Amino acid sequence: NYGFNFGTWYVYDPATNRGGDGMFYPNSFLRYRDCLDGTSSTLLAAEVKAWTPYLRNGGPATTACPETPEQVVANAALASQFKNTGHTEWPDGRVHHTGITTTMPPNTVTLYTHTDGNSYDIDFNSWQEGKNGIAGNPTYASINARSHHLGMVQVTFLDGSVSSITDSIDLKLWRAMGTRANHELIQRD
Repeated sequence: NYGFNFGTWYVYDPATNRGGDGMFYPNSFLRYRDCLDGTSSTLLAAEVKAWTPYLRNGGPATTACPETPEQVVANAALASQFKNTGHTEWPDGRVHHTGITTTMPPNTVTLYTHTDGNSYDIDFNSWQEGKNGIAGNPTYASINARSHHLGMVQVTFLDGSVSSITDSIDLKLWRAMGTRANHELIQRD
């Protein structure tokens, strides 16, 4: 399965209809010309695992992009709903089902201990995009690219090229690949 690039952390604000820095967000109609970073430098999609547990509808404690899995978990702990259905409802269009963010590097384990006593490798979505219409809250999300391939994920860029990205990729570079218009040109081998 693959998830589309919703950017680094901020995904969407229904009050302003403003999206984040990725190539996709609700109600968007972006063109290649909107990709100022170049189509060979900007992610289109990355691998995801179906049935990924996630927390939604609460937080974040801060709008600053988390730098560690522990910061993601601290935000997720504020969420009101725990689900085991991430990346299973593709027509839904929400980031936790159809997307990825580049908040954390690929295959980062974001370990959350649930009230049931079990620990889960989770994703976090602060607010379902479009929930409560324009009265809804902005969405911030950490939706990790995940793969069954050891040590890497497969990604596709806007130019159609495909690449394997290792889990050890520099976080700054990974985030640059997730943006469309920060004028970050990356050198790919």
